[in-house]
Amino acid sequence: MTTSSPKRPAARHAGKSVPAAKSLGGPNLREQQKEATRAAILQAALLIFSEHGYNGASTRDIAAQAGVHHALIKYYYQSKDLLWRAAVSFLFERQTRELMLQAPTGPMTRAARREAARAALRRYVLYCARHPEHARLMVQESVRDSARLQWATEHFISRASHAAEAFVRALQKDGLLPPASSPALVYIIVGAAQSFYTLAPEVRRVWNLDPGDETVMNAHIDALLAVFIR
Repeated sequence: MTTSSPKRPAARHAGKSVPAAKSLGGPNLREQQKEATRAAILQAALLIFSEHGYNGASTRDIAAQAGVHHALIKYYYQSKDLLWRAAVSFLFERQTRELMLQAPTGPMTRAARREAARAALRRYVLYCARHPEHARLMVQESVRDSARLQWATEHFISRASHAAEAFVRALQKDGLLPPASSPALVYIIVGAAQSFYTLAPEVRRVWNLDPGDETVMNAHIDALLAVFIR
């Protein structure tokens, strides 16, 4: 025999009833859950797109990776193309939050500016280590020189690349980098930072090293800094 639970009375505040379903002083729990679901879908999309390319990825695989029902993909994003664009937007927005690559400015000694530059590059390498799907996804689209790459370039990549060039030029001005082509130096540094994690399966097979191991990661960062900023 079952009995129904009594309805919870509405909370009262200052003589007025307040719906009990609302939590005071914080975001609505349902909205938090929706955002968490969207984030899980977008991260899963980044992983699947980066591993299989756009044509080889399926929304069913993405749903399975995210641990959600396939219907949610269509509910939130309507098509695979819109999902790809949302995932790339999520990727670059996260990069902006996690990584502020700025050259040291202001009245600082050269030694202090050198250490600030080293710290900025360390943050960038750690970003690459946390998110190897970033470089893998860009390689997938660059190889195909796709319309999606053009869209990503117009909306995100150009701005990020020019910020990296400004960083390089500032370090060149301080004598911390050689007077070489700044776009070339951007790609040399980016490649050195990314490839160790983008090619992690190869690193494991060839060197029996795990790029995700903290000791291995720190050794890679120290080597990179020793080459670029002494």
